[in-house]
Amino acid sequence: MKISSPIGPVSYPLIASQMKRHDFELLFNADSADAYVNASVELILKDLEVNYSLIRKMLIVTPFIGDKIVVWKKGSANDLMLRAILKLLNKNSQIIYTEDPMQVFAIYKKGDADSALVTNSIDEKGIPLDELFEKFNIYIPGICGAHISRGEEDFISIYQEGIDLFIENPEETAEYVSDNLPIFRGSIFIQKLMERSILKIEKAKDYSKFKEIIMNIYHQSL
Repeated sequence: MKISSPIGPVSYPLIASQMKRHDFELLFNADSADAYVNASVELILKDLEVNYSLIRKMLIVTPFIGDKIVVWKKGSANDLMLRAILKLLNKNSQIIYTEDPMQVFAIYKKGDADSALVTNSIDEKGIPLDELFEKFNIYIPGICGAHISRGEEDFISIYQEGIDLFIENPEETAEYVSDNLPIFRGSIFIQKLMERSILKIEKAKDYSKFKEIIMNIYHQSL
């Protein structure tokens, strides 16, 4: 089985699964695969149905929705979700962008912004994006999700293997993932991210409201 993934948190359980399994091929940013994992927003923008939710409660706005919010990269999934929330709240906050995801929290701590959209491995004090959408009765098919063209049962088994390894032996698993990532991410960062997020493979529910607001925000930014 061939699985395409960006080099990011959604790939961590897949890399972890390779500690025990060798019956699938993990391809980074491939155009052709049996299954695609990504930020749910990215799957929507690629017109791929999100079949499964994989990771929830991974992104938080810390410490609250402020008047000046720093976020990674204009047009990113993080940016589109943040702007969707601001629209729902009818709040006209200034958004500060940085091309370096590792600088988001640093800019906030420096005082150049009063809030930041970060992963929960950077800071635990904040509001998960999922919960902000839920307040408006908008269901998100995970911060990260999966589109499966074929081999659904195989994919579930493979991804669950990685989740189980993070639960059973988080330190060793995080070290393995860190060592096998194409880019550097420290094992402590990876371990915290996986421990603080909800890793659960769930069949996606109706996310039409979420898709509609994300596509509206996306088209406004073109």
